[in-house]
Amino acid sequence: MNLKFLLILFVLLNVAEAGHSQPRKQRKIQTIIDNATETLPGIAVYINDPKAGEWIGVSGFADVENKILLQQDHIFSLGSIGKMYAAVAVLKLAEEGRLGLDDKISLYLPEEIISNLANGQIITVRHLMGNTSGLYNYESDPQLNELYITGKLKLDTVSHLDMLRRYVFAKSAMSKPGAYHYSSTNFMLLAMIMDTLIPQGHSDYLQQLVSNHGFTQTYYRQTPPAKLINHYGDLNRDGQLENLTKQTIETTNWFMGDDGIYAPIGEASHFLELLMKGEILNKESLKQMTTWNDPKKPDYGLGLMADKSFPYKFLMGHSGRGIGMTTDLFYFPKQDMTVAIFCNMGIRASDPRFKKAYLKLRSKLVKRLFLI
Repeated sequence: MNLKFLLILFVLLNVAEAGHSQPRKQRKIQTIIDNATETLPGIAVYINDPKAGEWIGVSGFADVENKILLQQDHIFSLGSIGKMYAAVAVLKLAEEGRLGLDDKISLYLPEEIISNLANGQIITVRHLMGNTSGLYNYESDPQLNELYITGKLKLDTVSHLDMLRRYVFAKSAMSKPGAYHYSSTNFMLLAMIMDTLIPQGHSDYLQQLVSNHGFTQTYYRQTPPAKLINHYGDLNRDGQLENLTKQTIETTNWFMGDDGIYAPIGEASHFLELLMKGEILNKESLKQMTTWNDPKKPDYGLGLMADKSFPYKFLMGHSGRGIGMTTDLFYFPKQDMTVAIFCNMGIRASDPRFKKAYLKLRSKLVKRLFLI
């Protein structure tokens, strides 16, 4: 093979590459997403790394019934990613001198709550934010889940205090304060604490916080006026999609602190990026937020998940799991990379094939990004 032929081949390959709107790795990832939507209704993926820049890939449907294709600016319910936003709001209040992270929660919450929580007198704000209070997770209660899945739980008739009374009060501690135990109860209590400090309520405070940073399509505990996708699940576990948009809106608008955020994938990813760059919280607050319960085996900081695993080495951010959505939003500091995967299908309480399809998608993305 002569040199002239090699030069021609090199030019042709580069022209072919330039003729595509996406670099080769992004096209491979798009194929992975497209394959996954043979089972899952809709998927959006956000990737931002120093080499390739920012990219959003979408596939499938925002509305299966009406065959409306998913777009980059469609809005998802984010599930427990809302805990990260709530933690940021609490840290902002700490920066303003309106509470202390090591304050006892008894300084803020009424006696009825404190006296009925296991170790209620010694739990601190930091314990709640780090999931180290030992409090029972109300969302894992079998009776509550049965009522919700069968449609017999009407959240508009239940106050947050009633939820504590029914599913948390008098429950034994899962661990002593200081030991990690994931519990959405912690973040509901944080929202209650914020409500005692903010005259207009914590919902307005958090909404203003995200709006002040330019996130105009991010909503907290209020249904977006447009571009909201349909959310699907499989509560019958028969392998058939059920439209669970009504139920997802009901929970997202009712939950506080532990859920409640709606956002398009780009805005949610940019929020995490600004947070990691120190543009939302000050240096000391971000240091507190990223101080892990176990430095050797990081699991949780203050409203942030963490993990050290091959091949990515380290990540921080949060996930969300619901009956009508599945979300992952993480920053990888070793690579200075942000990756988000949003799906409008709940893998919680559904046929295992949906969970398998989502986990397969995530695994292939990780291999493509960090190994290949």
